[in-house]
Amino acid sequence: MPLRLPISKPSSSFTRGIVIAALVALTGVVAPAAQARKPLAHGHSRLHILAHALLDVALPDVGIVPTADDALPEEGEKYEIKLMHSHTGDMVSVVYRIGDTYVPEALDQLNQFLRDSHNEEVNQYDPRTFDVLHTMLAKLGKPDAPIDVLSGYRSQETNDELRASGTTNAAEHSQHIVAKAVDLRVPGVPAPLLRDAALSLNAGGVGYYPKSQFVHVDVGPVRKWTYSASHAHRHAHRAHHSQRSTRSHSRHAHKA
Repeated sequence: MPLRLPISKPSSSFTRGIVIAALVALTGVVAPAAQARKPLAHGHSRLHILAHALLDVALPDVGIVPTADDALPEEGEKYEIKLMHSHTGDMVSVVYRIGDTYVPEALDQLNQFLRDSHNEEVNQYDPRTFDVLHTMLAKLGKPDAPIDVLSGYRSQETNDELRASGTTNAAEHSQHIVAKAVDLRVPGVPAPLLRDAALSLNAGGVGYYPKSQFVHVDVGPVRKWTYSASHAHRHAHRAHHSQRSTRSHSRHAHKA
């Protein structure tokens, strides 16, 4: 008969040891991967968190502009706004509204401050613009912060010149022309947060300019956009092409 050797079975303790070793090895591979994914699942940028922390402040109803004979109210909530030109140091700080009544003298000061810087032309701003600016700062918890004005009112002449330069995003029917828009920054407040505060009001146009880090706010139709350098490049290319076409047409006309 052939010799049969006994086959030994692995002990239960040996089997448990192998299983435990395998689990340890598997845990060592899986755990770091899970830890690496964790920040992605729960991480939030500081700006994203701040955007959700905007105060619940409502835009006031449209106010009234009194006539010269009307007396200003003695009581009512006072709405103050501070505008500045950081490059010149000029500043204006006024209470432009009391309750539901705008203060004509204060509006005149703001109109003068927001004049066309190219030709000194002044226009009458839609006072609703100041309500939007004031409420935007209130939502950020910074009602007393000064607003750095980069561009206010633009005459048609100035707007046409900016469009012809091909270096800006000046729209053909810009709200700056009708004194309803302001391009701005607020010192110490990131531009994306300003944009979010303005958008939350749903009161007009909001443009975000990431390269220059400023925000456009107006009380025209509700809309939003982000402006990139590629837009300026395309605009400049179209303007250059248009000028070449005009010169070519002029030469042909002269020859005719």
